Amino acid sequence: MTVSKKSVNSNNKFLIAVLISFFILSLVVSNFVSHFREKYLIMQFKKEYIAYNNALTLTAIDMFGETGCYYSTDKNVKNNFKNCDKFYKRFATNLNVRKYCNKDALSNGCVPVYKTYTTEARCAGYSESMMNRFNQAFVMSDLSSLIVYNYPTGVQKPMFAIDVNGSAKPNKSGYDLFSMVIMRNKSGDYYFYPNITYCLPSEKGGYNYLTDIFKE
Repeated sequence: MTVSKKSVNSNNKFLIAVLISFFILSLVVSNFVSHFREKYLIMQFKKEYIAYNNALTLTAIDMFGETGCYYSTDKNVKNNFKNCDKFYKRFATNLNVRKYCNKDALSNGCVPVYKTYTTEARCAGYSESMMNRFNQAFVMSDLSSLIVYNYPTGVQKPMFAIDVNGSAKPNKSGYDLFSMVIMRNKSGDYYFYPNITYCLPSEKGGYNYLTDIFKE
C-alpha cells in the first residue's frame, strides 16, 4: 500500500496542532493552579493573622498590659525583651498548638526546608542554622507553624515567623512564610508591624506588607 505525501503532511499537521493545543491547555491549567494556590495562601494568611492578633490581645490582657516582649514606638519607652520567654509560653496557650519543638525544628518535623534564608547579620535569627536547629517552633492544629526568632541562641525576641501552610510548598518568604514583629505604641496598645517579611529574604512576586494582603 502506498501512502501519499499529501496524507503524511496532513497527519503531521494534525499532530502538530494536537501538540500545540496540549501545550496551551497545560499553560492554562498551570496558571489556574498557580492562581488558585496564591488565593488560597492569601486566605490562609488572613485567617492566621486574625488568630495571632486575637492571641496577642488576650496575652496582653493575661499579663495585665505588660508583656515584657515588644519593640516600642514611644521614644520615652525602650524596647523590652526581658520577659519574651514568659510571653511566648502564655501566647501559646491562646493558640491551638498541636506540637512543640524546643530545638532541632527541622529534624523534629516542626519546620520544612525553605527556598532561601536570610544572610544579613542583623537578621541572624532567621538564618538557616537558627531556623532549623535553634529557634523554638510550634505546629498548630491546622498544621500552620510559628517559629520564634532567637538571637543570640536562647534569647527570644518580639518577632516570629509564621508558615500558613506548614510543610506544604512553596515554602517561600512572602508567599506562605511571613514575619510578625510585635510592637507597642505610646498608648500601650500592642500590634504587628505592617512589614510582614521583615528580616526574611525578599522573594520576587511575594507580599511584603499587610496592606498588600488585605486589599486582595
